[in-house]
Amino acid sequence: MADMCSIMITGRITSDSEIKYAGQTPILKFSVAVGRYDKGQTTSSYFDVVQFSRAAESLVGKLTRGKPVVVRGEMRQEFWNSNDGSKRSRWVLVADSFGVQPLGGCQEENPSRLNPYDDDAEIPF
Repeated sequence: MADMCSIMITGRITSDSEIKYAGQTPILKFSVAVGRYDKGQTTSSYFDVVQFSRAAESLVGKLTRGKPVVVRGEMRQEFWNSNDGSKRSRWVLVADSFGVQPLGGCQEENPSRLNPYDDDAEIPF
C-alpha cells in the first residue's frame, strides 16, 4: 500500500486565484485561510492550494477573495535552494476536488422532506 497524506479543509480564499502554465498544463493557484477557535482565541492557518487540470482555465475567475470553499487533496512538500544557497521547503495542498460553499451558512430545511409521511388518518386499520 502506498503512503499518502490526504486532507480536506474548509475556509475562505485569501486572494483571487491565478493561473500559470507548465508547458501546456494549466496550474490553478490560490490560498485558503482556515479559522479555528482555541482556548478563547481565534487563530487561522493558511494553505497554498494548486490544481493541475484543464478546468483551471474556467475556474480562475470564479475563485475570488473571500469566497468560502471546501478543498480535498493531497499534501506535498516542495523543496528548493534559495538564492543564498540555503535549502527551503513548503507544504502545498494539491487539490483533486473542491467546491464553493454558499454564503449565509446552511439553507433552511424543507419541512416536507423532514416528515415524508402524512398523518395516520389515511391508514386503513
